[in-house]
Amino acid sequence: MANKFAIAVMVSIIIGASVSLPAFAGDTASSTGNVDAILQDRLNSFISDQKPHPYGTYQYTDRELLLAINKSPEKYYLVDVRTPSYNKFFCGANSDKHVCTGRGWQRIYGYQQGHVPGALNIPYLTLADAVKENKIPKNKTVIFMCPTGQLSNQVAGVFRMLGYKSYALRGGVNGWKKNGYPIAIGDAPGTISQACHPWQQCWKQFSYDNPQAH
Repeated sequence: MANKFAIAVMVSIIIGASVSLPAFAGDTASSTGNVDAILQDRLNSFISDQKPHPYGTYQYTDRELLLAINKSPEKYYLVDVRTPSYNKFFCGANSDKHVCTGRGWQRIYGYQQGHVPGALNIPYLTLADAVKENKIPKNKTVIFMCPTGQLSNQVAGVFRMLGYKSYALRGGVNGWKKNGYPIAIGDAPGTISQACHPWQQCWKQFSYDNPQAH
């Protein structure tokens, strides 16, 4: 019930920015042009297709994603919804926060500190604008990712309502890094060939004793 409520709230927020809903396979109310009816159709489809807890249907494991983007990168659009840099986010106007002392801030890392190669950074709070400006393609499989997978799973559900073929990265970027998959560092999306791998020195900066950093 909580997940359904979260999806409904997020849909209403994004719809506030863009009320244009494209035709979507499975819509039975599309011909009426009734946004509420179309959304209800899509919500029903989303819920009925879900597998039992805990994984659900609309998720990629890190291994599945790595194999997919290696085989056919042109078919996928990767979106990292985290803040670009938690150092700036927390330590700008909030320099008294404990995460800004010593190396503490590094344990709460953002996109620039390490992301899945090829992932573009579209922070969560800017997703509505991205929809309005058609920055996220509807002709590709969209994979959303966040620190743990919880937020991106909700986002993927919302974008399903809007007609996108969207999924979430199970376990998030934390899980991706914990399992030893390559990471890209900095502002650019990067590629697998440009990424830092677990056996390289650049990986060491992510090896912290704080479980939340893994």
